[in-house]
Amino acid sequence: MLGQALYGIAQNNGIKIMSNKKKIGIGILALVVIILFFLPTLVKNYSVNNSKELVGRQIDIGTLKYNYFTSTVKVFDFKMFEKNEQDEFTTFDTLIINLEPLKFLSNEKVIEQFYLQGLMVKTIMKDSIFNFDDLIAFHATESDTLSDESEAFKYFISNIELKDANFYFDNQNVGKETHIEDFSFAIPFIGWNQEEKSNAYVKFNFKNGGYFESLLNVNPVDGEFDALISINNLYLKPFYEYVKEYSNINDFDGQLNAKINIVGNTNEGIKSIVSGTVDIDNFKMTDTNDKEFLAAKNIHSTLQKIDYYNSSYIIDSLNINESYTYFKLDSITNNFFQIFKLDEESDTSETLNETPIYYAINSFNVQDGVLDYTDNLTGEPFNYHLSDIKVNSEKIVSDSEWVDIYSTMLLNNRGTLKAEIGFNPANTMYADLDLVIENFLLSDLNIYTNYYTGHDILQGDMYYYSQSKITNGNIESENKLLVKNVTVESSETGLKTLPLKFALWLLKDKNGDVNLEIPVRGNLNEPEVEIGKIVWNTIKNLIIKTVASPVKFLAGLVDGDPKELEGMDFSYTDTIPSEKQFRKLDKLLEMETKKEGLKIELVHYVDKKLQNEAIAFSEVGNQFNQETKKDYLKDEKEFESYLKTKAGSDSISNKEAVLKLISPTALDSLSILYNQKLLNNTQQYLQTTKDSTNIEVKSSEAKEPENTGSISRFKINYNMLEEQDEEDSINTNKNQ
Repeated sequence: MLGQALYGIAQNNGIKIMSNKKKIGIGILALVVIILFFLPTLVKNYSVNNSKELVGRQIDIGTLKYNYFTSTVKVFDFKMFEKNEQDEFTTFDTLIINLEPLKFLSNEKVIEQFYLQGLMVKTIMKDSIFNFDDLIAFHATESDTLSDESEAFKYFISNIELKDANFYFDNQNVGKETHIEDFSFAIPFIGWNQEEKSNAYVKFNFKNGGYFESLLNVNPVDGEFDALISINNLYLKPFYEYVKEYSNINDFDGQLNAKINIVGNTNEGIKSIVSGTVDIDNFKMTDTNDKEFLAAKNIHSTLQKIDYYNSSYIIDSLNINESYTYFKLDSITNNFFQIFKLDEESDTSETLNETPIYYAINSFNVQDGVLDYTDNLTGEPFNYHLSDIKVNSEKIVSDSEWVDIYSTMLLNNRGTLKAEIGFNPANTMYADLDLVIENFLLSDLNIYTNYYTGHDILQGDMYYYSQSKITNGNIESENKLLVKNVTVESSETGLKTLPLKFALWLLKDKNGDVNLEIPVRGNLNEPEVEIGKIVWNTIKNLIIKTVASPVKFLAGLVDGDPKELEGMDFSYTDTIPSEKQFRKLDKLLEMETKKEGLKIELVHYVDKKLQNEAIAFSEVGNQFNQETKKDYLKDEKEFESYLKTKAGSDSISNKEAVLKLISPTALDSLSILYNQKLLNNTQQYLQTTKDSTNIEVKSSEAKEPENTGSISRFKINYNMLEEQDEEDSINTNKNQ
């Protein structure tokens, strides 16, 4: 009985003990569950309250959840504030990390999923300081270096995805905030010992439409990678502030589309090779006056191989459609130098890149281009419009021996230009230029002709053919110029008034055309030599030489000798032209007939003193002949004895004797008589031969220097019948 009682007591006590243990176990389990339930909240609160010590900034977390069965961590509504603890530096809506904690025991970090949605990061830059510099400094103080004996861990990350991220970059140096909107990417797998390439897909939208998309394949073992990048409809206007930092502009716009392939190695990223296509549509830039100076409807480029590391740039094709360029030139610079700050002093202390740049454009084309040119070199704006510009070239290569470029264009909506340019890319002092200009309206150049020659071109068409060759800087240019139906008018203004009107009139043939061959020579190696000055000086000298000796151009009309048609010489006592001189007058009449509008003047020059002496000898000599029946020109001794006898002095010279025998008044009268008869007889012959002649015979002014020492002669001056500028009235012996 006692035993049964004890057994019963023991059994009851055992049951009670077991019941108590069960209760304790349940309690512990409940406590663990409660702890695990509240642990994420505790971790969240601890992290928020101690965030400055943990991460260096104040943070806030909306919700932190952990699934103990799937080892999944979820974080919602995360915020990290700026240093001022008010502004948000970075935020995200959702973070999901799916772990495999057991793998950590074997030193393998395995993440089955890494998902981040709604990330926002705002970066601010002022001067060289960023708003995250304090975070870098904070974490740099912690030692993350592993000991040499520590074993490197393995990692395997799957299903990496970033979705709907937004990045803001506020560059306060230029006052511009850049926004990358709806940035997303996905990477299926990254592994430490992965033998195949990992794929990473990235895509985000631009604020104004369009998107960026890329597919990256990386081999983590050897670092080899390839990437395909697509950019669709990227507006360039948001980059205006960055371009403005290096140029004086008011607008920078266009849309960029590109497909770029990049192949390389992550260990030597700078050696990557780039290829693909780039398109820019509706490109436009304006200067600070809102004047459009550079634009294009479309720019298409196919990149064959861009090798930055080796300074090699190969473009398979470059096509520019409907381009527009505004180029303005002044005396010391141009608008492009001013806009892009190229005329500012540069830092010459920088070391130049010693690696020579290799470039190649296998096909270059410009279609329907427009160029507006203006300058103010004369004090008055000169504007010229070039349109329908076409340029094409095959194989522009930097190390080739020769490159040819072909071009055509419309000149001021009327004339046409065709050009073939060849040059040595390595040395531009070797070049060829073949140029043809047709139907060019000369009046377009009135501002220049007025300024430099003092004439306006009323009408006229120009046809110009040029073949130029530059060899080691020495230019040899053969130029043929045909000007049709040209008429000019003196403006009596200009920096250097030139007799352009008279020169053109002289150069006209029977059809009214001006045909010229103008050789141009010069050495471009000389610093003071400019091609523009060479051409201008050649034309200027041609004009001056033409009007300085017009008889050279007129004599050909009558098959005459220019030298003989410059003047007519007589003895002091001649009053009638000789037969030879009559033939010269006939030539002048024929010339006048063939050259409509020609004005010819025969101006008589004579030294009165020498003429009086000659008349005195002639008069006294004739007396000697009558009295002695001899010839004073042959019987010199008898004539000398006659003079001394008549003069009553043996010591007197022959000249003194004849001047003593005839009074000065009589000699003056005789000289006037002789000269007037010569003029009258010459004029009478001209009018008798051709009664409509405009050839004028006249005496020179006695005070004119050309009379001094002159025999009796007609100087023949050629001009136009209508009134001329003083510079146009240049006679045949101006330079004699």
